[in-house]
Amino acid sequence: MQATTILPAEYRQQATFDLSKSRKAVICAIALGIVLLIGVAWLLVQFSYLLRPTALAGIKFHNILTISADGMSINLPIVDAIIAGVLTIIIHELVHGLFFWWFAKKRPIFGVKGLLPYASASPEVYFPRNQYLIVGIAPFVLLTLAGSLLILVAPVAAVSVLSLLTIFNAAGAAGDLVMAARLLSYSPRTLMQDHDTGVVVYGPERIRA
Repeated sequence: MQATTILPAEYRQQATFDLSKSRKAVICAIALGIVLLIGVAWLLVQFSYLLRPTALAGIKFHNILTISADGMSINLPIVDAIIAGVLTIIIHELVHGLFFWWFAKKRPIFGVKGLLPYASASPEVYFPRNQYLIVGIAPFVLLTLAGSLLILVAPVAAVSVLSLLTIFNAAGAAGDLVMAARLLSYSPRTLMQDHDTGVVVYGPERIRA
């Protein structure tokens, strides 16, 4: 199946998901985000240690707690974290938008809600479940891989920002992953209509995969 602008006559709305309005989903996303934040940070440090030990000099957070004769201090790369945070939000949404564009062949919608940018598909496009899942997990998969590989070749001075970008992106993708897990219960025959805050599921019947 391919993305379409024509909803089949026999298709009816099956469900509407908006993670921001589901307390359970929000809790799951926060918990998963914390796990990903810690887990990916630890894995990146180990990854660098094995394949490019010199990069650890650029990963300023690999030893956040410093114990000296004067006591214990906490070292946080604040400036790097701010730069990485801004870049993460922009690049993450751009990846969503590019995949919307690729599948739908229509320009996605970019906007700002509150202080955060977002990307959504044209409301007239209906995506097969599998295409919509790819759009959802693309930033997590691609940016994690790209960030990990760049750490191996980037100048040491850039490693801290690259590492934080990779970590923040993984943690920020928690909501996308929770949504993907929710939609996996629907048949690949279902169609998904994207909204900036959620998704509407259509199908001839509520067929479970």
